Amino acid sequence: LPRLGCVLQLLLLVCLAVPLLAAAGDCLSGATIDCFDCNSWDDPRCHDPWNWTYPKSNMPPTSPCEGCCVKMVQFIGTHHYQIKRTCTDSFEVNFFMVNHACMTEGHRHGHMCFCEEDECNGVEKINSHILIIIFLQ
Repeated sequence: LPRLGCVLQLLLLVCLAVPLLAAAGDCLSGATIDCFDCNSWDDPRCHDPWNWTYPKSNMPPTSPCEGCCVKMVQFIGTHHYQIKRTCTDSFEVNFFMVNHACMTEGHRHGHMCFCEEDECNGVEKINSHILIIIFLQ
C-alpha cells in the first residue's frame, strides 16, 4: 500500500508539470502572432468592454509578437486603473508561470491574462485551462 501512495504522488507531479511545460513551449514556439498593443490611459478603445464593432481601421494598433499576447488589468478600484494589451516580448515574464490563463496580482488589485492566437488579447475574459484531478480510493 505505501507503494500506491508513491505512484499517486508521481502521477500528480507529472499531471501538474506537463501542462506548465507545454504552456511555456507555446509562448516560446517562435511563431509570430499579432497582438493588440494599447494602454487605456492613452487610448479609450483599450478599455473593457472591448468593442469588436469598430472597423478594423479604427481598432487599436497591433504588433507582431513571438511570444504570447497579454492583457494586464492594473490598479483595480483606484484612480490609476488601467488596461494594457501587449505582447510578452515587451516585458520580462517567467514563462513557467504562463498557463494560457489569468493570474491575480499579489494585492488583488489586478490580473494578467495570456493567450496565443492573433488578436486574442482583445477579449474581456480569456478562457483558462483548469486541471482537476480526482483520486478515488
